[in-house]
Amino acid sequence: MKKILIDKICLRYFKGVENKEIVLGDNINVVKGRNGIGKSTIADAISWVLFGTNQSGATKFGIKTKDKDGNEIEDVAHSVEISLSVQDEQEGLTCYVLTRTLTETRKEDGSVTNSYTYKVDGEVETAGDFKKVVDSICPEEVFRLCSSPYSFTQMDWSEQRKRLNEMFGVPSVEDVTGGDKKYDAIKELLEKDDVDKVLKHLNYKRKEVQKSLDEVPVRLEALKNVLPKAEDWADIENRIKEKGLEIDATRKSLNTIDNGGADLIRKQQNISILNLDYKRKRIMEESAQRKMGEILKANAEAKTACKKAVAEAEQNIEDLKQKSKSFDVTLVKCDARMNELDAEKADGKAKWKLIKARKWEWNEDDAFCPTCKQPLPEDQVQRIMEESKKAFLNNQASDLKKLGNDAARIKEEVKKCEETTEYFKTQQKATQTQLDKAEAELIEARKALEEQTKKEEEKVSVETLLAEKPEYKQVCDRIREKEAEQEKPSDEGMSEEDKKMKAELETKLKDLEAEREVLTARLAVKVQWEKVNAQMDALQENRAQWKEQIDALDEKIKAASDFQKRSCEVLEENVNRRFKLVRWKMFRRQLDGTEKPWCECSVDGVPYSDLNTAAKINAGLDITNTLKRHYGVDVPCVIDNAETVQEPLYEGGQQIRLTVTDDEDIVIGYENRDEV
Repeated sequence: MKKILIDKICLRYFKGVENKEIVLGDNINVVKGRNGIGKSTIADAISWVLFGTNQSGATKFGIKTKDKDGNEIEDVAHSVEISLSVQDEQEGLTCYVLTRTLTETRKEDGSVTNSYTYKVDGEVETAGDFKKVVDSICPEEVFRLCSSPYSFTQMDWSEQRKRLNEMFGVPSVEDVTGGDKKYDAIKELLEKDDVDKVLKHLNYKRKEVQKSLDEVPVRLEALKNVLPKAEDWADIENRIKEKGLEIDATRKSLNTIDNGGADLIRKQQNISILNLDYKRKRIMEESAQRKMGEILKANAEAKTACKKAVAEAEQNIEDLKQKSKSFDVTLVKCDARMNELDAEKADGKAKWKLIKARKWEWNEDDAFCPTCKQPLPEDQVQRIMEESKKAFLNNQASDLKKLGNDAARIKEEVKKCEETTEYFKTQQKATQTQLDKAEAELIEARKALEEQTKKEEEKVSVETLLAEKPEYKQVCDRIREKEAEQEKPSDEGMSEEDKKMKAELETKLKDLEAEREVLTARLAVKVQWEKVNAQMDALQENRAQWKEQIDALDEKIKAASDFQKRSCEVLEENVNRRFKLVRWKMFRRQLDGTEKPWCECSVDGVPYSDLNTAAKINAGLDITNTLKRHYGVDVPCVIDNAETVQEPLYEGGQQIRLTVTDDEDIVIGYENRDEV
């Protein structure tokens, strides 16, 4: 790393400083003094002698020194001389003395011409050569970024982001995707454009497809409004053909009548009528035959169902009777058991009285030894008496307890018998109700069977069914009438009847032609119907395709959004690992959920704009330290308002801390530390 140190600065009539020489140490230099005595002038002097600007980069600023009345002091040279030591790992130590001088020339008309003189190690150089020397030491841009904690932070966020990306590199597509297949759909797009452009393109394309998709219902509704009513087009075509055949036949009949063949036409008409009536007669007879079969089948099925209902009712009654009998048996058993329990209860009471009536009695023989028959000692006799009495009482208590247990058992059994009796009486009552209902159902089932049997016995035939149809008689009468007409002899000439028939045929011809025209007009609508339907079908197909496109675009947008989020994380991780104090936010989330490029640093989660002055200075120093490492150059760092931060960050190198104190003149303090 190249290390640059300012050894000495000499100011001559520069920004109010008439003559000042400042010697700086290699590490921390604390420049102290009250406001307005020239501390900030040192920073401007360093920038001006090197680059011709003040510390903020302005080329026009108040360089010339003024008197106490505010007038510029005339005919003096304004200059700054700076002594630098440059330690380069390859070239070793090089020292430079650089001087920039501003001289003014005044003419008789009062105009002033400024001229500059540049010197390197005392030798006059052109402005271009002077710049080359300065650039060889450190380019202006790098020097400005690394020499002030404010330079980088005062840049626009977009410029900050651009420089961070240039310095630390934007992560590649592979770095972000890590081979994840979910990004395959957009990988090719990402290799051509950055993710922001890809997202913008995909969202625009989706918007356009969605617009087309949203228009589908409107366009469909518009097409429905002009869609003719659908009809059975094949039927209309057949009817047109039939009408054409009828028209041809009617015209042929009229020609035949005109040629004297009225009887022939009449007979042909009668034959057509007869054929139609025979067909109708046959259809009605076949229908009656089918109906008779259905009636017979229905009657048989109904009778079978009635028989089944009777049998089920009879079986149900028999089952209920058997169930009721089983309840009677159970109740008899319960009564018998209750009697047994009553007897046991009476016997227990008697035994209780006997046991309670028993009294303890002393056996005098127990007072003598069973072996020698001698009286036992009184205390022994007393003990035997107590034991005898105690044994008696224990036996009596044991017998009473046994009787008590028996009494409890009997009581429990009595309770169970009573509950069982009550339960089966309830069941018996319910069963009787069911039995009454079943007997009523049996009566109804037998009545239904009887009625169905009578109905089945009624005679049903095809003739009786046809006799119920008036139209059958009409057809038969018309057949007889037309057959009789066919037997009549032919008339000579055109009778009134023939004229009437001709007139009817002419009217029929007009009606047929009118009907065909109507049908033809209806069929003509088919073309428009097919055209509109084709458009609607195409629109539906397009809608399906657009939906598929929307799904595919949504998948790509989701992948691109995930990629954007991940790339943000990778980029921020890549940038932030270069800094010790500050953390950079390279993106910010929009209301629509997308990540937009951004650049802002923070300290402990607090954005730079909200930091106090001390924190801002330390944040800026952390940034300058990182920039120095990146560019491989250690330049002097000038910290204005250093009094606002108690412990400015220091990682080595030369610092010039401009601090406000009560000192009437500039005082410089030194701290010779390589690292703090």
